[in-house]
Amino acid sequence: MIMKTIPFILGAAVLAQPVAANEALDILEGNKKVEEIDLPPLPEEEAEAGDRPPVFVEPEWAPSPLDPVWSRAVLFEDESNPWIQQLAIMGLYQWGGSWGTAEVEGARDVELDTTRTRRARLGARLKIFGNTEIETVGEFAGDARYQRLETLKGKTRVLPNHYVEYGKFRPRFGIEGSKDPSLLLTPDTTLLTNMLMPASTLGVAFGQDCAPWDWSIGWFSSDADRYLPGIEGNGFLAANLAYESTESLEGGSVMRTRWHLDYIYNMDGRRSETVSRYRPNGMMAANGPQAVPSYSSFRHLFSTGVELEGERFGFEGDFMLASGDMKAWGLTVTPSYWAIPGTLRVVGRYHYADTDDPGGLVGGLGIGSDPFFDSSPLFTGDEYHSFYLGANLHLYQDKVVVLNGLEYAILKDEAGAAFNTDGWIWHSGARVSF
Repeated sequence: MIMKTIPFILGAAVLAQPVAANEALDILEGNKKVEEIDLPPLPEEEAEAGDRPPVFVEPEWAPSPLDPVWSRAVLFEDESNPWIQQLAIMGLYQWGGSWGTAEVEGARDVELDTTRTRRARLGARLKIFGNTEIETVGEFAGDARYQRLETLKGKTRVLPNHYVEYGKFRPRFGIEGSKDPSLLLTPDTTLLTNMLMPASTLGVAFGQDCAPWDWSIGWFSSDADRYLPGIEGNGFLAANLAYESTESLEGGSVMRTRWHLDYIYNMDGRRSETVSRYRPNGMMAANGPQAVPSYSSFRHLFSTGVELEGERFGFEGDFMLASGDMKAWGLTVTPSYWAIPGTLRVVGRYHYADTDDPGGLVGGLGIGSDPFFDSSPLFTGDEYHSFYLGANLHLYQDKVVVLNGLEYAILKDEAGAAFNTDGWIWHSGARVSF
């Protein structure tokens, strides 16, 4: 057996490094055994390895003295238990402030200086039966109209890569709207996301999350009850499709790319309380003698875009379009870069929104940018531009983050009764999650 193997060893040694030839001599002299030698890969093995797709590995956070503190959020965990695998508490506290002035052509300027608790959420997560996860989250920030049961849902895996999701939750729509608020790169979501994002309501969805494709399709109610919605009207349908891939970059790093397509069909039109989710109730626009539309009726809502994630660089690009009694569309691009990996992240964002309808764009400026959140001054227009540049200081992973940034916003109203508005806004905020 050894005599048959020696010619092969010697041939491999000729093609390999000199150290391999030395190991072949050691075999001849009896100093090493054949099975102790690491042979170089054959050409066909190298070709096969080259055909394997690169694997993206999530960056790991450096160990921290706060690790034991955050680990206490998991009250119980035992994967071998057939009934209950995990019980954990979860929460999010987000404080924010904005300082600036909205300069209104033809009317008084509007001061935007304000601070407030933007989100205050507390909930629990329960994993049971080896295939089901139950999550409940309450929202305690804002006025009484905003405080609510945000989420009460279950997710059961009927097959290893297929699941059914049910209860009160919000469907995925757009990159910002699909993210957990504790992972947002900017102080808050954009004007168009705030306008189009449906409310959390009763629904059921079926899906698959097996790479490289993942998809889901579901039905959701038109009832926007703050606590437990019922089955109201025909509701709306939500469908999601995504494709994920990885590629090798120079230097050996790997980048992950995710493309998505989201679609919502609102079957109740103006009767829906969830699409759109805000009700200004006849408020006057802060930038002119024009009433804020009581609500917008959108029948079809689309979102498509791409996310890139590398070792230090990230990018999000999302295009949204909504049509019905009125039409609105827009684009958001958000690049980011870890100036100090794991500690300081620089974030930029450009947001553009447009409509052909007078006063068709509705939103706030500064920390009160979401018309669903409270009764902050609302502005209307038909074309919007926002430029943001900031830095996020990660004091502990994504769990304790301080956000600061400067925004320049332009809101035009060429077709309505309101006035063109622009302003510089400084944002500061912090969030803690577990």
